Amino acid sequence: MSRFAKWLARVGATLCFTGGLHATGYYGPDVYLDDGGKNVDGSPEFYWSLELRRLAQGFHPTEKMVTPQEMPVPTSDEETPDNGPKDTEAADLKDFEAALKEGRIKPPDPAKARQQQIDARGLVAGSSPLLPEFDSEFSNYHRGAWAYRNKQWDEARKEWENLLKRPEQDRHYRTVWAAFMLGKVALKTNDYQGATQWFERTRELAKAGFADSLGLAADSYGWQGRSEWKQDHPEKAAPLFLTQLALGEESAVVSLKALIPDRDPVEGMLNYGPRSEEEASNWTDEHKREEEQKEIAKLGTAAKDPLLRRLVTVHILATASTPDLESSEQTNAPVNRCARWLDMIKAENLAGVEDAEYLGWIAYNNGDYKSAAHWLELSKSDSAAALWLKAKLQRRAGKLVDATNTMAQAVESLKNSPYYNNKSDLSEAPHWGFAQSASGDLGGLRLARADFIQALDVLFKGKLWEDAAFVAERVLTTNELKQYVDALAPAEKPKEGEDYNEKLRYLLGRRLVREDRYAEAKPYLSLPYDKVLDKYVKALRDGTNEKLSKTERAHAWFTAAWLARYDGMQLMGTETSPDSFAYGGDFEMPDLAKQRRTGVYQTVSYDKQGNERKKNLPVALKASPKEIQRLNANKIEPDIRFHYRLIAGALAMKAAALLPDNSEELADVVNQAGVWVKDRDEKTGNRYYQMIDHRCAKTKIGRTDMAKHWFVDLEGPWSKAERETYEAFHKELQPEQAAPTLTPTPTPPQ
Repeated sequence: MSRFAKWLARVGATLCFTGGLHATGYYGPDVYLDDGGKNVDGSPEFYWSLELRRLAQGFHPTEKMVTPQEMPVPTSDEETPDNGPKDTEAADLKDFEAALKEGRIKPPDPAKARQQQIDARGLVAGSSPLLPEFDSEFSNYHRGAWAYRNKQWDEARKEWENLLKRPEQDRHYRTVWAAFMLGKVALKTNDYQGATQWFERTRELAKAGFADSLGLAADSYGWQGRSEWKQDHPEKAAPLFLTQLALGEESAVVSLKALIPDRDPVEGMLNYGPRSEEEASNWTDEHKREEEQKEIAKLGTAAKDPLLRRLVTVHILATASTPDLESSEQTNAPVNRCARWLDMIKAENLAGVEDAEYLGWIAYNNGDYKSAAHWLELSKSDSAAALWLKAKLQRRAGKLVDATNTMAQAVESLKNSPYYNNKSDLSEAPHWGFAQSASGDLGGLRLARADFIQALDVLFKGKLWEDAAFVAERVLTTNELKQYVDALAPAEKPKEGEDYNEKLRYLLGRRLVREDRYAEAKPYLSLPYDKVLDKYVKALRDGTNEKLSKTERAHAWFTAAWLARYDGMQLMGTETSPDSFAYGGDFEMPDLAKQRRTGVYQTVSYDKQGNERKKNLPVALKASPKEIQRLNANKIEPDIRFHYRLIAGALAMKAAALLPDNSEELADVVNQAGVWVKDRDEKTGNRYYQMIDHRCAKTKIGRTDMAKHWFVDLEGPWSKAERETYEAFHKELQPEQAAPTLTPTPTPPQ
């Protein structure tokens, strides 16, 4: 088994696993409506950091965090990022100058005192003894900092306590610093209660007006949270860490995980349970039972505390995933965190539960839809999460119209929820943001209701490009799509990222080309493919022009074939299946049209020996008769990956029909057509090969093909001429520079 597969197996050990359809965790399809639209039935992806930001909205500290210019990389959880040495040095020197200017310190020789200050800062971080310094709050602080750096905790404490014994007017600049560092000394010496008091004192002193040039009052929340954490006071640590997050300190996202009793262990952090798989394997059954009871006891404590209750709830949601990831190698059934947590909450007989809709999501994730409805009813909320859950339950009850209307409200509500629209995160990279998933659900519901244009609009504006492209290419009529594109409000091109309006225009242009509506297509194509289209159309017209000689017409057909083969993706390629223009043709995209026409999608899994297993499953989001009718009407012909290569082959055969038997030109044209289609459609390739056998047996290329019993990659006179002309034409147009964000690099002639 691969390391990735083993990782997936381990994931299953901590997941909710009974009967749910969900899509949580950063893995899954690139297309939201793939896998039969099961995402529309499942839970949205909840993210730990985003949920914490939502909870942090309730905290409003008055302190301000000072963002350091230099952010040291922490080596362990004990070394949470603090202000870097350069920031501390700069603040120290700046404060010293201010104290001189304000007359708070009055050295007999200011220049000498200033140099002593600079020298002291240079020695603080080392082990060399400090030099004599003008006596002031600054010298007290330096001596304490030097002792702290050299792990002389008692000496550091003594110096900073002496600093605080100075008259208030003589310690304006270093009072807050000294109190903060006394808290850190207390942490280092395991005096956690003392640390808590000093960090609280730090904020009090800052509010009293003492200088806080490094924002240590803001920093103190996280450090005080750590001191409570070390004392096993999660109910006290939680509000401190969330206040820290509200101030903008992202390390709180990691710290808050330590308050979840049944989470997986994280290296370098305070952990419950075993720190590693190896350690767990050495535990006796009795030890395991003891640890499990401790874990359950801590969960019981969390269930009683309103804030811890919300934290455990969102952690379960953020780590829940599909049951498909359970490993067949597991000998013990994984703990069902969802059911266990809901049972604990119920056992408390609480009069009211904050964020009850999120408990409803846990039940929904666990496949217990009756309980989900119960918690939703208790929530009495019109939050985005509550509306979304309501829409899911309505759809399951067959109330498609109600579900669509409720989901539309949820989408609007999410627009006013900044914490769900913020993708910046230290530890997670959402595959689909909350707002995107909501748009996917609403778009899917509108599609199921045959509200096709509205479905496109929701998916397109929700930036679910692949899903929007499917609706645009395969469900809407071309005229409906053209009307929608033409009605798009003019918008400035984005400074970064993709221009979705232009992408949709280009998709329309290629669809018009596929339908031979060349004049209409030209304005929508990405530059310079409008000029390539001109050449392609002229070649097609010349090929049918009976006033020209057969050789001239054959040349024209072969030119059109060459352009179809090597510029086909850019001229007529489908954005989604079968051509996958969205990925430059590099990856095969799911065939949503086939899934929705047949009502079945296929899953692929592998057993322990690596054998592939395929399974057909019914789609969750069924297509209406109207949609199926449109999918059949808008079918891609031929419905084969890189379908334009088959078109190129067919055009080349039109040229072959005009050329004499056993001419090198004929053999060249037919061989090229065969090379283009042989890997796409073997039946068509066999038919072309028959022409080599019947009409080209006496040619050099024909004999080479027949010797190998198949087409060879051999350049003849016409293919060489076309290649050279094509290369010169593209060198002039430089399509790679014209639209780098829209157009995949053309495949060079082989």
